[in-house]
Amino acid sequence: MKNFMNKLFKALGVFILRYGLGLVIIWLGFLKFKNSEADYTYQLISGGYLSWVLQYLTPYALNQIVAYLQIVIGVLIMLKPISRSLSFWGGLAAVIMLLFSVSMLFTSNVVWQTGYGFPELSKVGQTILKDFVLFGAAAWCVGDSI
Repeated sequence: MKNFMNKLFKALGVFILRYGLGLVIIWLGFLKFKNSEADYTYQLISGGYLSWVLQYLTPYALNQIVAYLQIVIGVLIMLKPISRSLSFWGGLAAVIMLLFSVSMLFTSNVVWQTGYGFPELSKVGQTILKDFVLFGAAAWCVGDSI
């Protein structure tokens, strides 16, 4: 019975890690098409090391690009039963994308609640916190797809 439960929960965890990650990235990609997401992006990027991007792209254009990338990345991650290599590249792209996102926790001045500092996250900071777990899931997907 213990061996059965072990295999069952490992299989369930593997399934949810891969397909849950793909679903979340796709879903968040579709949400990027909303103007309110562009406002969050502007707040986040304008206060961090990627602020130079806003000289070349509006927050809305940047969000459109990120939205399409996220949708493609999510689909690629979920294609492992069809193509391990496509899933690998989707996972690697997710790792890179999420690394940029997670780095904003440490480099953007709008992540922490004004006047409180650590550990009080602002609304923008709260949206990034989930990316730690997504980063781990993406890294696992890369390793699983090799």
